[in-house]
Amino acid sequence: VLTVNLEDYFQVGAFNQYVQSNKWGRFECRVEHHVSRTLDLLDQHGAKATFFVLGWIAEHYPHVVAAVAERGHEIASRGYYHRSVAGLTPEEFRRDLDRAKAAIERITKRKVIGFRTADGWLKPADLWVLDVLADAGYQYDSSICPVGATWFREPARRFPHPIHIQNRTLWEVPLSSARFLGVDFPIAGGNWLRQMPRWLMSRLMNRWMQKHESPLVMYFHTWELDPEQPRLTSAGFMTRMRQYRNLNQKVARLGK
Repeated sequence: VLTVNLEDYFQVGAFNQYVQSNKWGRFECRVEHHVSRTLDLLDQHGAKATFFVLGWIAEHYPHVVAAVAERGHEIASRGYYHRSVAGLTPEEFRRDLDRAKAAIERITKRKVIGFRTADGWLKPADLWVLDVLADAGYQYDSSICPVGATWFREPARRFPHPIHIQNRTLWEVPLSSARFLGVDFPIAGGNWLRQMPRWLMSRLMNRWMQKHESPLVMYFHTWELDPEQPRLTSAGFMTRMRQYRNLNQKVARLGK
């Protein structure tokens, strides 16, 4: 199951302390460029994906979101702004959900049924989010990525599974992970696919395919296909390494 986080390079969670959402308009927009490159790569391999889109992107660059839908890909939501659900109340989260959903549906003319949190992954304390999603009529969520020991005591959450909430069924579709010595190691793409040796990630993905009946669920960001993106030099060394290391290899790694 292939998923894509559609966002621009200055909207990533690692830059939240340097770039607030009210400053986004000051940065060079690259979203049209790297989304086009993403769509061409998917066409090249005959692949379809679910794109998780920020409502802000849909509102400011509707032609980009329309192009994704016209190429036959599903459009799902990441909320309106790139922020963590941990800093929101259920009421604030619902308003953010509704605003993003309205912006996306105006463009695609299709109902938005899926959600993924924009900044970070859900932790046990954040599971109230699933109640709000079910109440809002969403059919699935993909906001759990087992990392470390967070979900060690609930191994079933590593695989797609239905959750029954108030007479509604919401499917959770977590990112895939490998488990070693009680620790979950993400193998689902994103930053991990750029930072870790390609042979190791390929081996872990193949092991998943051989061992589990559940599909491998992976993801990447559109900006990862844009090695020419402007550099934010004010960010710390580790943040810059996380953002920029091996960008020039990402297209080849995804193709492989």
